[in-house]
Amino acid sequence: MHAPTPAPPGLADDEAARLLSVHGRNELPEAKRPSLTARAARQLADPLSVLLLIAGLVTLAVLREVPEGSAILAILLVNVIIGVTQEVKAEQAVRALRTLTAPMAKVRRGGAVRRIAAAEVVPGDVIEVAAGDRVPADARVAEAASLAANESMLTGESRSAGKRAGGHAGGPLGDRDGELFSGTMVVRGSGVAVVTATGARTQMGAIASALQGHVKGPLEVELARVSRRIGVLAVVAGVVMVVLGFTRGGIEPFELVLAGVALAIAAVPESMAAAVTTALALGSQRMAGLGVIVRRLSAIQALGATTVIASDKTGTLTTGRLAVADHVLTPGADLWRAAARCNDARDGLGDAVDVALLTAAADHGARPDEPRSATRPFDADTRSMAVVTPGPVLTVKGAPEVVLARCSPGPEADRLAGAVPELARRGLRVLALAEGDTADLDATGLRPVGLVGLSDEIRPSAGQAVADARRGGIRVIMVTGDHADTARAVAEEVGIEPEPVVTGAGLDGADRADRLREAGVLARVDPATKLDLVHALREGGEIVAMTGDGVNDAPALRHADVGVAMAGEEGTDVAREAAAVVVTNGELGTIVTGVREGRRLHHNVASMIGYLLAGNLAEIFLVLVGLFLWPDLVIPLLPVHLLWINLVLDGIPAIALGVDRAPGDPLATTPARDGLLSRRVLARIGARSLVVGLLVVAAVEVARRLGWDDTMVRTQAVLTLVFARLTLAYVARARRWTFERGWWHGKAVLLAVIGTAALQTLVTLVPPLGAMLALTGIPPLGWAMAAGAAVLTPPLCDLVRQRR
Repeated sequence: MHAPTPAPPGLADDEAARLLSVHGRNELPEAKRPSLTARAARQLADPLSVLLLIAGLVTLAVLREVPEGSAILAILLVNVIIGVTQEVKAEQAVRALRTLTAPMAKVRRGGAVRRIAAAEVVPGDVIEVAAGDRVPADARVAEAASLAANESMLTGESRSAGKRAGGHAGGPLGDRDGELFSGTMVVRGSGVAVVTATGARTQMGAIASALQGHVKGPLEVELARVSRRIGVLAVVAGVVMVVLGFTRGGIEPFELVLAGVALAIAAVPESMAAAVTTALALGSQRMAGLGVIVRRLSAIQALGATTVIASDKTGTLTTGRLAVADHVLTPGADLWRAAARCNDARDGLGDAVDVALLTAAADHGARPDEPRSATRPFDADTRSMAVVTPGPVLTVKGAPEVVLARCSPGPEADRLAGAVPELARRGLRVLALAEGDTADLDATGLRPVGLVGLSDEIRPSAGQAVADARRGGIRVIMVTGDHADTARAVAEEVGIEPEPVVTGAGLDGADRADRLREAGVLARVDPATKLDLVHALREGGEIVAMTGDGVNDAPALRHADVGVAMAGEEGTDVAREAAAVVVTNGELGTIVTGVREGRRLHHNVASMIGYLLAGNLAEIFLVLVGLFLWPDLVIPLLPVHLLWINLVLDGIPAIALGVDRAPGDPLATTPARDGLLSRRVLARIGARSLVVGLLVVAAVEVARRLGWDDTMVRTQAVLTLVFARLTLAYVARARRWTFERGWWHGKAVLLAVIGTAALQTLVTLVPPLGAMLALTGIPPLGWAMAAGAAVLTPPLCDLVRQRR
C-alpha cells in the first residue's frame, strides 16, 4: 500500500520537449518490414520449394522440356505468392494495436490544462481522465474520484477495475488499483495520474512485442519434414542409379545421366504442394460458410488435429456481459426500485455492474426517475455507493459485509448474511442493498432490502460445445483473468472439469510448466501466463487451439498451434489479426464445427499425401528394377512420362481427395498423434507402392516377351502405372477396406478417376498427342493388362493392410 501523493502541477514545455526526444513518441513500435524479395526468399527456403525449383530448372535447362519445366515453376510461383500474402496479413496484428491508443490526451503543461496528441505524451506528464476517456499511457494514479476503468482487453476480467490514489502498483494486472494502463477505457469517475511509461514500454507495448514472429503449425512442420525426406530420397536415388549403371557397364553416359535425372524426378511429387494448397483453400471456403474464417491455410489441419482447447472465459464461454443470475428478497422491501435508484448507468452505458442491475430493474418495472439530493459514488475504500432521494430515503448498495454492517440487527439481516456464502460459492458477485429514512449518507440502523447475485452470462452453445469437444477426445481448459471461485463456477456450469484450479499468482516455482499442463481452470492470469500455458502444452506434445477475443489473448493466439479469435461483440481487431482462425459469431460451438471440418481435411490431406507418395515410390521401384531386368531398355519411364504423370494426372485425383467427405462423423475419429507420416503409415505406403510396382513390372515383362518395341513397352508401362495409381486413390481414402463406402460414394473422386483415365486414353490413342509424350498405340492385350492392374490393386492393397 502506497500513501496518496498530491499530483504535481505538470511539466514545463521545454522539459516535455526534452523527454520526448529521449523517450520517443508515445506509439507502439513498428518493425521494419522486409522487402518482397526477402519475403519470397524465405518462402523459397522451404525444402519442397527447393525441390520444385531444382526440378523445374533441370527440366528446362537439361531436358529441354519447356512445357513441363514451365509448369513446375508456375506451381512454385503460386506457392510463393500464397506464402507471402499470408505473411503480410500476419503483420497486421501489431499495426492493429495502434488503433487502440487514444488519439488525444488531456495533460497539465506549463501550469495549464491542454489537449495534445496522445503520441506526444511523455513519462512524467500529468494527465486528467474522466468517464469515456481512453487512457493514453501507463500512469500512476495521484487523485481519484470514484475512478474505474474497463481493463478486460488486458486482464480478461469482465468487471471494471476500481482505481485509487496510492493503491497497489505491482502484482497481477487486475490487482493494480493504483495504476492506469494505455488503451483501457475509463468507465466511471475521474482522476489525475502521472505517466510512468509510454510507447513500447507500456503493458500494451509488451503485448505488441510478444506478437512478433511466426509460429509454424503442425502441417507446415510435417510438410517440411516430408519435403526433406523426399529431397534426400531423390538425391540418393539419382546417385544410386548412376553408380549402379557405371558398375553394370554397357550404358551410354548420357543415357545413364538421363536415367538418374528420371529417378530423381520420380521421387519428387511435383503436384503435392499445389494439391495440398488447393485442398486447404477449398476447405477454407467451405469453413467460411460455416462461420469459420481461416487466415492461415495450414491452420485447418492444425484445428482438426487439436488435442487441447485453451478457452478464454470472457467473451468465449460467456458473453462478457454481467447479468443478474439470482437474488434474495426481504419481505416488504422493493429490491428492484432500490437497484434503479442507487445506479449511475443510463441508456445501457456505464459500469457493467450498474448496467446489469438497471436492466434487471427495468424488467421488473423499476425506472431511475427519482431526483437525487445527495450522492456518494462507489469507492474502492468504502466498497459501497449511497444516494438520497425525496422522502428523504437513503439507499446504499455495495459489498454485503459493508452494507449489512450498517443495518439494524434482526432476522432479515441474519437471513441475508447467511445467504451470501451460497451465492458466492456459485461464483456470483454478490451485492447487498439497504434503505433508511434519512438524508445522512453515513447513517446506520438501515433496513436490509435484499441481495443480488451477478454472473457473466454463459453462452447458450458453450455447454454443448464442451461436451462435443470431450466426445472428440479434446480436453478443454478455461483460461481467465477472473477470480478462481467465479472461474470454477462457470467451468462446472459448462461441463469443464475444473480441478485443479490454478491461479496465476501461485505459479512461481520449478514445477510451473507441470502445473500449467495439469490445470483444468487457470484463473487470474496475465498475458505472459497465457503464453507460458501454450508453450507448456506444446512441449508436452499437445496440439493447442487457443481461443480469445481481447488484446490480452493476442500473444497466446499467435504462438498456439492454431489461434482462434472469437469475433463477437467484444472481439478486438488485435485478436483477429493475431489468430490463424476467426469465428465470426463468437460461439464456442462454431469452433467444434471447425474442428469437425478440420478433421475431415486432416483425413483428406493424409489420403492425398499417401496417394501421391505411394505412386512416386512405385515409379522409383519401376525405374530401379528396369536397370537390372531390362538393361537394353535402360529406363522404362522417360522423364517426360514421369512429369506428365506427376504434374497432370496425379494432381486431379489428389485434389479430388482433398475435397472428399470423410466416412462417418469426423469428430468421432481422433487424428493419430504420431503425425501424417508415422512409421506405420510409411510402411503402409511402401506396401502399396510395391503392389503397384510389381503389377507394372509384370505388364512390361509380358510386353517385352511379346517382342514389342521400346516405345510400345514404355507406353505399356505408363498406361499400367496410370490405371493402377488411379484405383490407388480409393485405397488411400479408406480407413479399413477400399470400398467400405462403395466406389460410387464421393463424386469428386469418381469423376477425377474417370476423367484422368479418359485423358490418358486420349493421349495414347491420338497419334499427335502421343508423339508429344513419346507414347504410341498398343494392342488390345496391353489395354487389358492395364485394366487388370487397376482391378487387382485395391484387393491386393487391402490384403496387405489387413495383414499388418
